[in-house]
Amino acid sequence: MIVSMKITHLHTYWTAEEAHTVIEFLDALRDQLWHSYGDSVIDMLRQASANQTCHDDQITFESDDHMNF
Repeated sequence: MIVSMKITHLHTYWTAEEAHTVIEFLDALRDQLWHSYGDSVIDMLRQASANQTCHDDQITFESDDHMNF
């Protein structure tokens, strides 16, 4: 399977008014998503937390590479 990476360019300079408009849009989007999917998101996070096998302060990874410290 070949995966192609798509790159999205985001305009990084906005006027204060443009930035405020985007922030208002994101707030409204978050609120609507939370209203529509909040219970499902909470259930998903609880399930993911219950299925977590390592401690929060540990990172595990598989590698055959030897690491010298």
